[in-house]
Amino acid sequence: MSRPRHADDILNINVGGKKYTVRRTDMLADPRSKLAEWFKPGTLKPIATDKGGNYYLDRDAKCFRHILAYLRLKKEKFVPSLALPSKPDDLAKLVGECEALNLAELKELALDLLQKYQRTEEQHYVTSYVQVTLRDFESWQFEREQNQIALKKKPTNEEEYQPNSAYDEWDNL
Repeated sequence: MSRPRHADDILNINVGGKKYTVRRTDMLADPRSKLAEWFKPGTLKPIATDKGGNYYLDRDAKCFRHILAYLRLKKEKFVPSLALPSKPDDLAKLVGECEALNLAELKELALDLLQKYQRTEEQHYVTSYVQVTLRDFESWQFEREQNQIALKKKPTNEEEYQPNSAYDEWDNL
């Protein structure tokens, strides 16, 4: 049964037995991924469904929550590395899932953190995770502040304003 695919409809997806409810735009956040290929409007690629009519992906549900967090952060132009799990074994599993779904950026972030863990003592892997996460967040925050300063210097026309995320629209109401 083929469903109509709209740009930002709500999807119910069964991933390895765990159900997720997501916006289609979340699934399209990484345009080179297989998820974007499967869920983009107008695609003719059939996606399996379960008995309840949910889209079905035969992937690891625990890893998928990190993938979904990454896609949401990427869509919102936030720090994607915040989606990474903190444990090395979960990172290693995530690398495999990213490879299968063609999520190159997330895979590189996970591999980078795994290599940092490898260079430090096992007992300090949480410290490495926290350091990387804080560094990435601070870099993102600095870039955002610089962009805001640049916007304040430039006269703006309200018709040209486009919010960075759905949440920004609420702030401007």
